[in-house]
Amino acid sequence: MTKLVSPHPPAVITLNISKALPLDVAEITPAWLSEALGVEITKAEVTKTMAGTATKYLLDVTYADPAAAEKLKLPNSICVKGGFDANMRALGLDSAYRREAEFFAYIAPELHARNFLVPRALHASTDTVNGQGIVIFEDLDAANYKFGEITEPWTPELVAGGLEQLAGLHALTWGKTVADYPWIGDGNILKTVAQSLFSPEYWQAQFYTDFRPAGVPEEILDRERMYAAFLKMWRTENLKFRCMTHGDGHLGNTYISPEGQPGLIDFQAPSIGSAIDDLSYFIGGALTVEDRRKHEKELVQGYLNALHKSGGPKLSVEDVWFDYQKQHVHGFVWAMTAPMMQSKARVDAMTERYLAAMLDHDSIRLVEEFKEE
Repeated sequence: MTKLVSPHPPAVITLNISKALPLDVAEITPAWLSEALGVEITKAEVTKTMAGTATKYLLDVTYADPAAAEKLKLPNSICVKGGFDANMRALGLDSAYRREAEFFAYIAPELHARNFLVPRALHASTDTVNGQGIVIFEDLDAANYKFGEITEPWTPELVAGGLEQLAGLHALTWGKTVADYPWIGDGNILKTVAQSLFSPEYWQAQFYTDFRPAGVPEEILDRERMYAAFLKMWRTENLKFRCMTHGDGHLGNTYISPEGQPGLIDFQAPSIGSAIDDLSYFIGGALTVEDRRKHEKELVQGYLNALHKSGGPKLSVEDVWFDYQKQHVHGFVWAMTAPMMQSKARVDAMTERYLAAMLDHDSIRLVEEFKEE
């Protein structure tokens, strides 16, 4: 069988190095970038800083030998992404930065080879000193890509295109376990931070201050009940649908090519889990409540068609519907998203959509009544 090859020049990959990677923008020097990209860079200027779970620095760079850079298809505008915010690293998110670097080292080239839309990494590295992970990308904004905005829900047609991309990742890794991808570790990032999110102190600060998301009914704000629902939802994921999941596939982690093709970005939370969790989470947050109610079954069917076409199993809506309904509990994480992570307008918009999906499908009850083996 012919091995599929990525159409892009390979990224410079340096994983688990014993030399500390930059932790601050001041350390992203022309000398470090030269080593990272494998060509000499004489000047690097930060043009924009984008805060988030990871920090992204957009830079304009000047190459000592433009012809050598052109041969490697290196752009003049790049994005350096990693754990550069000490407050975020203090939340225990180092593994997220490392996983993204590892995803672009191991998985993204296989998706590129299959013509799925995933950003091209120019460099991916992790260190064993501070647990840092860094990926350098082409500056997609400079290349005329558009990024998804959480407050602007997509049309059903765009969502269908996004689900085709998600199906590609799932089909590529269908049936795989942590043993196949030891770098991915056990469990997803949300499980790691859940103990903090459900602590009495965090819960009080999130739901009983001015930042409380709009529309959260008091009867849902039973901290112990919701935490138990999350834990049981994860415990009872259906192993029939096991694959590598994106883990955080919402509109803020999407982009659209100049040709109009939607794709996913921000692969900080991949894990081995249920494909249907990715499916419900994406649909629940990407559409208006009205469009989701009207189109969700046909979108689920479209995803299943794309999954089978990409080499995954042939499944029916009936095969996955119970799990689809149950996994909508996941969306409640947006009601717990703190102001340091997202603006209140974004949290309110997503909380409205995800709460409606969770209540429409009676997801909490389905989780609580599910009989564990």
